[in-house]
Amino acid sequence: MYKVIASVDGSRSSPAVCDYAIWAARRLDAPLTFLHAINTPDGACEGELSGNLTFGVRDSLLSEMVEVEDRRDKLAREQGKAVLADAVGRAVEQGVDDAGRLLRNGDVADVLDKAQGEMRLLVLGKQGEDGDALAQHIGSHLESTIRRVQRPILVAPLAFRAPARFLIAYDGSPTATEVVERVAESPLLQGLEAHILLVDADTEASSERLRGPRERLEAAGFTVHTAIRPGSVDEAVCAYRAEQDIHLVAMGAYGHSRLRHFFLGSTTTHMIMRASTPLLILR
Repeated sequence: MYKVIASVDGSRSSPAVCDYAIWAARRLDAPLTFLHAINTPDGACEGELSGNLTFGVRDSLLSEMVEVEDRRDKLAREQGKAVLADAVGRAVEQGVDDAGRLLRNGDVADVLDKAQGEMRLLVLGKQGEDGDALAQHIGSHLESTIRRVQRPILVAPLAFRAPARFLIAYDGSPTATEVVERVAESPLLQGLEAHILLVDADTEASSERLRGPRERLEAAGFTVHTAIRPGSVDEAVCAYRAEQDIHLVAMGAYGHSRLRHFFLGSTTTHMIMRASTPLLILR
């Protein structure tokens, strides 16, 4: 059975990742599994030792380096087990008693790529351990994971808020139309207030472009609000999100529209960095 998999690393993003994963698993009626990846080094680098060392000293240093790496690997595994135990404990506190745990070795993007076969939704934080030292830093794992994982991804902010309304930034492209269809078919956002925003000139043609997605979501039982705003995508989306107190933004991952460039291009970093809103990336 496909699972909601939450990538946790013990960083300050982890509590919100846990909470959003618990929320999503309940709405999808899907099993929940917490995953932690440890990327341990491959041992001592013999080539870094000076050729001027005697064989005895060189062998002693190599042996000591191997012991250090072994201790480091053991510590990383113990820390990983503790991170997973904390995540499972948080789920139990919220009434989820059967959450699974996976401890894997490797780069987090590689590990999540290999886990796709059992994944219904991936939840991960916008910041990881590498981002904790700098509050405005985006976790280095994020972009590579988004590009490699072909399952829906929920990028969690630093604090959890149960979504009551969501936004689809719509441009009439096949990708945006597919997002509407996926939202209509999935139980994840059912019952939430839907907002569809078209960034364009406010004309009769623009209004007509919104009719199809509005009717599709209304047919699926959503209460739908549509809006047309001029200007740049980043300014319009951010302003509308703040104005309407949007709790979640849904987007597609494919296509070459200006919406894709906004969310997955260089502007994405700034948008996610500033926002306290989760981003749902649909495949």
